[in-house]
Amino acid sequence: IRSGREKSIYSKNLVPGDIIKLSAGDLVSADCRIIKQVNLQADESILTGESEPVSKTTSVITSQHIPLGDKKNLLFSGTTIVKGRCVAVVIGTGQHTEIGKIASMVQEEEDMTPLQVELKTVGKRIGIICIAVSVIVFAAGILKGNSVAQMLLVAVALAVAAIPEGLPAIVTVSLALGVQKMAKNNAIVRKLSSVETLGGVSVICTDKTGTLTENKMMVRKIYTGLDPVSEYDSYIKKYGKTCSSSDSDSKKDIYPSFKKLDSDLALKLLLDNAVLCNDAYYLDKEQCEIVGDPTEAALIELTDAYSLDKNNMEDLYRRVMEEPFDSIRKMMTTINKIPEGTRGGHDYILFSKGAPEVIMEKCTRIIKDGQIIDMSGSDRDKIIDNNSLLAGKAMRNLGFAFKYLDSLPGEDGIAREENDLVYLGMVGMIDPPRPEVYDAIEKCKKANIKVIMVTGDHKLTATAIGAELGLMEYGGRVIDGLEFDNMTESELEEQIEDIRIFARVSPSNKVAIVDALKKKQHIVAMTGDGINDAPSLKKADIGIAMGIVGTDVSKESSDMILTDDNFATIIKAIKEGRIIYDNLKKFILFLLSCNISEVLIMFVSIVVGDYIFYLITGQRGFLYIPLLPVQILWMNLITDGLPAMALGIDPPEKNIMDRKATKKKEPILSSRRLLMVGWQGLVMTLGALFVYFSAPLLFSDIPHIFQTMVFTTLVITQLFHTYNFRFGDRGIFTRHIFGNKYLNIAVLVSILLQVAIIYIPWFQDVFKTTSLSLDHWLLIAASSIVPVLLINFINEIMYKRRRSGVSY
Repeated sequence: IRSGREKSIYSKNLVPGDIIKLSAGDLVSADCRIIKQVNLQADESILTGESEPVSKTTSVITSQHIPLGDKKNLLFSGTTIVKGRCVAVVIGTGQHTEIGKIASMVQEEEDMTPLQVELKTVGKRIGIICIAVSVIVFAAGILKGNSVAQMLLVAVALAVAAIPEGLPAIVTVSLALGVQKMAKNNAIVRKLSSVETLGGVSVICTDKTGTLTENKMMVRKIYTGLDPVSEYDSYIKKYGKTCSSSDSDSKKDIYPSFKKLDSDLALKLLLDNAVLCNDAYYLDKEQCEIVGDPTEAALIELTDAYSLDKNNMEDLYRRVMEEPFDSIRKMMTTINKIPEGTRGGHDYILFSKGAPEVIMEKCTRIIKDGQIIDMSGSDRDKIIDNNSLLAGKAMRNLGFAFKYLDSLPGEDGIAREENDLVYLGMVGMIDPPRPEVYDAIEKCKKANIKVIMVTGDHKLTATAIGAELGLMEYGGRVIDGLEFDNMTESELEEQIEDIRIFARVSPSNKVAIVDALKKKQHIVAMTGDGINDAPSLKKADIGIAMGIVGTDVSKESSDMILTDDNFATIIKAIKEGRIIYDNLKKFILFLLSCNISEVLIMFVSIVVGDYIFYLITGQRGFLYIPLLPVQILWMNLITDGLPAMALGIDPPEKNIMDRKATKKKEPILSSRRLLMVGWQGLVMTLGALFVYFSAPLLFSDIPHIFQTMVFTTLVITQLFHTYNFRFGDRGIFTRHIFGNKYLNIAVLVSILLQVAIIYIPWFQDVFKTTSLSLDHWLLIAASSIVPVLLINFINEIMYKRRRSGVSY
């Protein structure tokens, strides 16, 4: 409305101060303050994540700090009007809207993953070491009178030996195989580099609706008159839900005879009410797909559990009049024609359902022991107590009533007949936890992973679900958005470890929660499905979007998408992440120990080799270069690469989900592990050095034979050494050595390839090798096996010392 006239304009042309009119079905294009409204309801799930429509008002809200979902006098850009109409004034457009603020937060730069940081650091260190060693060796060789050309060749060989050329490719292949496996388990990883981060997740911040819960209402409790229906309690305890357990065989376990419905008048009429005073219906009964309001859908499933078919019932009891539910009346009423032969002197029956306190006020009678009697004051007190009991468990309650009519109402309509009703009872319903979530949370506890619920729902509802799932153990706290906003950044950081549930939180609150947890050195996974979740998904170490109900914006901001929207899938993904992380450690450490052995054999032989040879034989003179650049490249890419790739898919340890998550700043190359690869590389070098010095004394003076022997000795040693890394720092004889069939195949193929380059003439020319005799092979075998067994022996001793608490 501009200049007092109504006109249609493009939404992009709206400016603050414009007056706009909206009605059911309209998309809100700007943040607005409501001026006038009639039965206005808006779907704000895009911002709050909660699927229930929000009733709006024109009332003034004086508080400056309230959760987004409680700002009932505002409409927000991107939301939808689902009911009613309104006139509103525009107060914000573009980046100055709530959804615009979210878009701004999403644009922040991403952090590198721990693996990316570590590989970058390792790369820099290897580069520095490579340059330093090459310069030292080159200078030493020149000072000893060797030619510049020869020492350049040696320097290049050292550079090749120091750099694990196959590492980037093996890391990528290992992560890709893990991603493929996760996809089969309903977790699609969008960013390859984030796979290993999953293994270190120590906190999961999860939404409630649809992730921890079913995202559909279900009747949990039935009261007929004043008393609970114990048979239904047993039904829920056994089956957990109604729709999928509604086959006749399952019902026979609890209901030997359905004649009880005929004898229990209150229960029969309550179920008739639930199915007839109801606009929901099955679209696909086999898939439990129901069209209609979630509350009414829950009633359809309830009546289905008692074998009441809605279509048959509506054919028998034809609806002739109705008064729909609205937020002012808080009740719905229908009048149905009673079929001939069952009228009992009455032609029509009126059913009402709604808020229990509203329904109770309309009632003057109640059914007790199958008889309709006057309702007493104590009866009313008991109904209020039952309502409060269920509400305290965060259930949404509905009361039911009826009365018989001899004729249809006149001009006054149904409202005139909504009095002197007979109270039937009430049902309590809730969005129940997914059955598999209980076990998933138990697995989290065993794995020392903290689960925090972060929801836009009310505190009472969130607390009830959290308590049922076991999130409130060990004195966990619950805070809502208002309390959150009153906390300083330092207070939040101090208290974050004790809080298990955050309710009624805003998008900026979620980002602050992730920030506080990351400052506590947690690796944080955050779930989300709406646009409002995008900033926190982006901020978290692992952002997890829902594939079914998730928006495109949330998916684009995430690192992983759950195709089944199931919390249990996250635990499976974390397990796979731990497996991948463990295997990354195995092959990275393996490759580095191999590279150290290659550098050491080159360094020792060139710098002090002639001196050692002089001490052994009394002869002076430069011996020979033990490895050529092309031979080192062969080892790094093929004979090391294939086994390393097989280590990347090594079967996991049985207790992998029973240990603590990897600490955020715990590097793969910790001081202890660097020491380990250092001494293991040194031990592997001993076998090759033995061949290097002994071959000229035992065999004819042909340098190519000596080089081939040293080359092959180091290859065989490294291949056997692969098995030492299958069990970390445990001995290889403590478990099944050959449990990884892919590693067995890789080692066998690598040995055959090594044999091929020794005996096939074309390969001999390329790799400068020569054929070896049986005597050569005997020396190679002894020099290869002994270092591997020695490493295994030392590993076992060190492991036992650590277990006994002795440091080394």
